[in-house]
Amino acid sequence: MVAKWIVFSASLLLVASTRADSTYYVGFEDLVNGDYDYNDLVLSLSGSGLALHSSGSWFGEPALGTSGDPFWNHSSGDGAAYNVGYCIYGGGNCNGGTGLEPDAQYLASAAGGPVNDVTFTVTGTVGSPVFLHIAGFHDLIGWYPIGDPSDITWINSNSTQTGVFSFTPAGAFGLVGNNFAQNPGAGQYFYSQTDVGGKQDRFGSHFAFFDPPPPAPSVPEPGSVLLMGSVLLLVSLVLRRYSPRRTQ
Repeated sequence: MVAKWIVFSASLLLVASTRADSTYYVGFEDLVNGDYDYNDLVLSLSGSGLALHSSGSWFGEPALGTSGDPFWNHSSGDGAAYNVGYCIYGGGNCNGGTGLEPDAQYLASAAGGPVNDVTFTVTGTVGSPVFLHIAGFHDLIGWYPIGDPSDITWINSNSTQTGVFSFTPAGAFGLVGNNFAQNPGAGQYFYSQTDVGGKQDRFGSHFAFFDPPPPAPSVPEPGSVLLMGSVLLLVSLVLRRYSPRRTQ
C-alpha cells in the first residue's frame, strides 16, 4: 500500500508540469465586395484549453502576394504587401514588416477557400488583444454563444479598436464582427458561423484563422530533475523492501 501511494504521488508531480493553453490569431474583413485582405482588425485569442472547431484544414505559409490562394491572399487597398498574410508572417508592409507569428499555419478549405463554420470552446477566461486596426471603418469584434447568435458581447469598444481585452464565455462560442462601431445596428454583421444571423457575403467567411506551432518541450529545471530522481529512488527502495523474498 505504501508503495502504491508513493507511485501515485510521483505521477501527480508529472501531471502538474503539463499545460493546455492554446492561442489562435484572427484576421477580420469588414466589407462586402471589398478587397478581402482580412487585415481590418487583427487579434489573437488565448486561454486554458481553448480549442477551435471547424471542418477546415491547417496549411503551412503560402507564397504571399495577390494570387487569391488562399482566400485572404489578395491585393490590399491599404498598400502593397499589406494583406493579413503579411501581418502574420511578415516580410511586407503590414506591422512595419514584422510578422505577429511567422511560423503559424492558416485555416482553409481543401480548395483554399474560407471556412464558414468556426466555433470555440474554452475552460475559463479568454485573453483577446487586438493588435492592428487597418481600416476606414470603426470596427467592433465580439463573441456570442452558439445557441443564440443575437446575444453579442463586444470585446473592444466603439472608442478603442485596439488594446488588451478579455472575456469569459459560459460555453461554446463564435466570433462576430461589425463595421460601424458608432451604431452597430446600422452596420453589417459578420459571423464565424456564416449561416446564422446578420448580413452574409456570398464570398464566404469574413474571418481568417491562424494557429501558431506548439511550444517546444521545456527543459526541466535542475531542482525538478533532482526531486523526481529522489522520488523514483525512494519508490525503488520501497518496492524492494516490500517485495516477497524468494526462498532457496
